[in-house]
Amino acid sequence: MGELERVRLRDLEELMTAVPELLDRIREHLSALGRPAAADLVRPGLSADDLNQALGDVPDGVRDWFSWCDGTRRRAGQTVGDATFIPGYIFPSVAEARSVRQLGNSDLDAMGEWVPLLVSASADIYAAVWRQGAFVGVAGVLMGAETEIEFLTVEEMLQVQLAAYENGAYCLDGGEFEVDDGLLDEAYRQVTGREPLE
Repeated sequence: MGELERVRLRDLEELMTAVPELLDRIREHLSALGRPAAADLVRPGLSADDLNQALGDVPDGVRDWFSWCDGTRRRAGQTVGDATFIPGYIFPSVAEARSVRQLGNSDLDAMGEWVPLLVSASADIYAAVWRQGAFVGVAGVLMGAETEIEFLTVEEMLQVQLAAYENGAYCLDGGEFEVDDGLLDEAYRQVTGREPLE
């Protein structure tokens, strides 16, 4: 590798966020738990050009999210539980994320531009939100609850999810992927230094 190629590679690495590394670590936890989604997330992501064409100009954390993997692979006989990235939520493809965004959401639309990063079967989502190029945060959209920014960055959201895997908040109970809410709140406090939203 020539000097110019090394400089370009270093420049590219400096542009990358911690998102791909955190996603790799979460996939390792899914694999250790024997979750089918671990194998279903081994798909190529989109190039920056393809992502820009599909979603427009997105923040770096969103770019790295969808360049890591273009969503959970769909297969015959797959259940929603099999496809979950964290309990209750699936890692969507860019096409799925775009479809959700096109449906609109009045709360998110009022916050700025947005794209879902995680979606549930009940239409709950975690969405990256930005305005005029400045990242606002990751909003939790839960049916019947106020839409609020829960995480300041995509990395922070993933760090909380990783901590939840590590402290046992995300676990198997009788083969079902479950959440221990108390331990999840503890993971949130540990990572963010803030109290979880009510």
